[in-house]
Amino acid sequence: MSKIGAILIEAVIVVGILAAGVTAAQAAPAAPLQPAVQADDPQANVKIESKVLVERTEQDTAGQTVVKLYTPSDVKVTPGDKLIFVNSYRNTGSTSVTGFVVNNPVHTAVTFINVSEDWALISVDGGQNFGKLTDLSVTEAADENAELKSTIITRAAQPSDVTHIRWTFAKAIAAGASGELRFSAVVK
Repeated sequence: MSKIGAILIEAVIVVGILAAGVTAAQAAPAAPLQPAVQADDPQANVKIESKVLVERTEQDTAGQTVVKLYTPSDVKVTPGDKLIFVNSYRNTGSTSVTGFVVNNPVHTAVTFINVSEDWALISVDGGQNFGKLTDLSVTEAADENAELKSTIITRAAQPSDVTHIRWTFAKAIAAGASGELRFSAVVK
């Protein structure tokens, strides 16, 4: 098999993993930060549906550049492709929900680019601490050389360091209200 064929197959597997990872993560991210949501808790009425879209820049029939979104099953996904992760939420209950938090891990097969909502917080340490990217730092070994492993440096966090995104709703989600939370990443 050619190297390009192997990369394409790997990319398809990555997108499958990403889609499965987002789907499997739906229950946990949609839950408040309490150990469990009780069935009679209004927060249990906020439902989350997640999807992944592939963003492509193309030429239309008039020669104009347009941005189109595709599902991963409609196009071949390759390293370097931009993915849009969408978490759609809806309060299916009859009362407002306050204090709602959505946590979304960023899969290791992608590199975080940005988050659409300016009120979202991110983590660069596996979801232990959250903040704005500009306020976070990463501590790491200065060199891969075994002799220098004891040299530790702290540097400003970069988008490639992002491991999780957290949206904490400052306002109540009204009964019947819905919306979307988005972030983008690039396939490694």
